[in-house]
Amino acid sequence: MASYLINKRHHDESILSMNDVEGYVFKPKTKSDSYIKVKEVKIVDPKMIDKILTMKFDKLFKQVVAMALTVINDDDATDDDAEIVLDEVELVREILLNRYQKFLNYEKEQLFLKKLRLIENEMRVKQVKIKQKALYLEQMEEKTIGRSR
Repeated sequence: MASYLINKRHHDESILSMNDVEGYVFKPKTKSDSYIKVKEVKIVDPKMIDKILTMKFDKLFKQVVAMALTVINDDDATDDDAEIVLDEVELVREILLNRYQKFLNYEKEQLFLKKLRLIENEMRVKQVKIKQKALYLEQMEEKTIGRSR
């Protein structure tokens, strides 16, 4: 199905093909009882694209932060839990760099990457603490075994 846009800003009301226009394309969530079936939406306004991608990133970021806080605040967290969060951070970073980079402005992209780096650094610190705790417990166990003999 061909898509066209009527340009009303010009006096001649020229028609443009939507295939020639650059923009962000996404598939909206539709309700089953709606009258209009929309398969995909193309947004060409840079400010609107910026707001939509910011909302999408914030949603992903909040999920990652929730996971990270659970691991950071859990005293019994394992190294595998921290690795899962680090993998999620990497996934969000790849989405940001591969899908959203050409639509976001440079400052906003750097802000998002900075937020992800902060979570990644906190998780690395937590991994070190987990490893130190495991090493300490192992050394204490060796001392108690050595004394009992």
